[in-house]
Amino acid sequence: MVTRAQGQAGVTAADVVSIDILPPTHDGVVRLGGGMISRVRLHLSNGTNRIEEIWCIGVGGGIGHGADDACDYDPTIGIGAGDVDRDVPCSGEPPAGCATLPPTPRPEIRAKATPRRVPVLDIPLDHLGRYEIELGVAGLPDGAFTRSSASVVETRPESFWIRDAQLVIEPVDPTRPEVGSTYRDPFDGVEPVRVTLVCDVTEVSPGAVLQVRDIVVE
Repeated sequence: MVTRAQGQAGVTAADVVSIDILPPTHDGVVRLGGGMISRVRLHLSNGTNRIEEIWCIGVGGGIGHGADDACDYDPTIGIGAGDVDRDVPCSGEPPAGCATLPPTPRPEIRAKATPRRVPVLDIPLDHLGRYEIELGVAGLPDGAFTRSSASVVETRPESFWIRDAQLVIEPVDPTRPEVGSTYRDPFDGVEPVRVTLVCDVTEVSPGAVLQVRDIVVE
């Protein structure tokens, strides 16, 4: 709620001397799409105060839903990673205007592929903002991506909080198409792709460590 209030007020944590969490006000109107959950009074370093209302409104962003941590009954953190996208791209009317599946990776190339696996990764967190952690290079057989996965030790950490954490997988050759779709153009041999863990740290205490486990890209 404090982070949301600071954003609404257009100030940073460095501008705030202290805060007060105030109860919401009620105007007697029932709103099915959500409601005000609190107010935050920001005491600023320039001697002024700002009171910001915290609302949870809309599908996925209403009270109890996870689109916004301030509105979630039980917020957790995780790392976005997943299996291949099997949606069929179409540039015209189906079926003639739709893509066809590329050939299955050749056994001899699959044997040479080099999945990227990182069993344990501990990341000290010493500042707010964006982090980009380079995890090395994976080798995809004939350019075929199968899956990616990762987990965190603490899904409800008390010493820090992150948002938008995900594994970013990019071809080393910038002329190659994005990694993800099963309909991606094939590559002749083992294609190198760069793996990066990115996240935004929104809260952090001294000594905080993001513990990531079982990173796999293949």
